[in-house]
Amino acid sequence: MTEKESLKAKDISIYPTIAEPKALRDVVENDIYLLGGQVAILCQFAHPALAKGSYKHSSFAERIPQRLRNTARFLNVAVCGTEEEKKAIFSVIHRYHSRVKGDDYTADDPELHKWTAATLFVSIIFVRETFFGRMDRAEMENLLRESAVFGTSLRMPPEMWPKTLEEFWEYWDYNIATLEVTDMARSLAKDLLYPRNLPMGMAWTLPLARILTVNWLPERLRREYNLYPTLASQAAYLAIVAWTRTVYPVLPVALRGRRHQIYMEDLKKAVERINQTGHWGGV
Repeated sequence: MTEKESLKAKDISIYPTIAEPKALRDVVENDIYLLGGQVAILCQFAHPALAKGSYKHSSFAERIPQRLRNTARFLNVAVCGTEEEKKAIFSVIHRYHSRVKGDDYTADDPELHKWTAATLFVSIIFVRETFFGRMDRAEMENLLRESAVFGTSLRMPPEMWPKTLEEFWEYWDYNIATLEVTDMARSLAKDLLYPRNLPMGMAWTLPLARILTVNWLPERLRREYNLYPTLASQAAYLAIVAWTRTVYPVLPVALRGRRHQIYMEDLKKAVERINQTGHWGGV
């Protein structure tokens, strides 16, 4: 293999994951789980390296719709994509990550990928247990194993992923107690919660998402981000939960997965552009 071929292979390679993401497919195909996106991102930004990478290497405030679309490409291809689709999308993600680095951080750090995957796993639990009831241990253990795919797709070695729920929650609680929410993270949080230039199809959900996010965010991070639930927001949260538990299950399946279908169509178009031009466009 030539040096050029070796670099190309490295650009698209990912680790094999721990478990086939069968249960996760039901998650990404169900649009309600998108409501956990903000709390996952705020937990990610609590890691100073992740916050600094986003703050210094992306015009985050101006590009939130594009960032959300790119994140959707990653989540959907990791869980639902074909091998060809994974090869194409991950080649772009890994190439971008290779450029995001500084004296004390790099987007290729597998520890950051582990933390990203952990926040996605916990955000799924928040949505699942809030609207559909408590998960039993076997279900949560299975979801933990499958959620490793979020890290391994970003080149986290699978042996880094917690093997048990006890190991995971020890890791999670330690990070929540010790990670530093920087001024960069607080600036990014403001842009995330009060974004500009969102299309109307997304903007109408923002007040709802903010209420859920503030009530789901771990207490210490709420303090660090200066986000405090008011009595009004807590009452609104309880009303939203009660209404959703009643209404959501009777919605047509096609409606519950409409956003997912849009993202899958976008994913396929992005793969076509990558195969033609080497990039997905719209970043």
